[in-house]
Amino acid sequence: MGWLTNLLIFTIFVIIIVLFTIRLRFKLLKLWQDVSTKEVLFHKLLLDTTILFYENRLLIQNEDNISIIKKLSKYRKKRLRYLLLKERQDLFSCLNSIYDDFEELKEPNLEPMKQKFDNLQKSRRIYNTKVLIYNQSINIFPTRFLAIKMNLQIKEYFG
Repeated sequence: MGWLTNLLIFTIFVIIIVLFTIRLRFKLLKLWQDVSTKEVLFHKLLLDTTILFYENRLLIQNEDNISIIKKLSKYRKKRLRYLLLKERQDLFSCLNSIYDDFEELKEPNLEPMKQKFDNLQKSRRIYNTKVLIYNQSINIFPTRFLAIKMNLQIKEYFG
């Protein structure tokens, strides 16, 4: 009777470990999907904002930002997601400095650009939050082994 009890306990223990692993795998895949979705949305908004700012360059151009607006023309037809992080951050910094120049102005022509940049900022914050949660999750002890097995890599934090 003792070996049957031991077999039953061992079987229950194995089933619990398998169920825990399956649940953890689904959680990791959901986190990866959330981060990937937010990443695509953020980069699409970054491109859309770049294009919008460039198309309205005559409204926002001044002596200080001529070189910055020229930089925007370089990025308006690229796939920003595949650029280096430093390049994307530089582009965002350019957009931010242009936005700072016209943020206080009350012209109705600038409202769509203000709205688009505000959406970009919101998207960036959401993306960074999701990346932070994802990266922390795949670096914690039991999930780290499963993340390596699933070939999940650490995502870039945009900053």
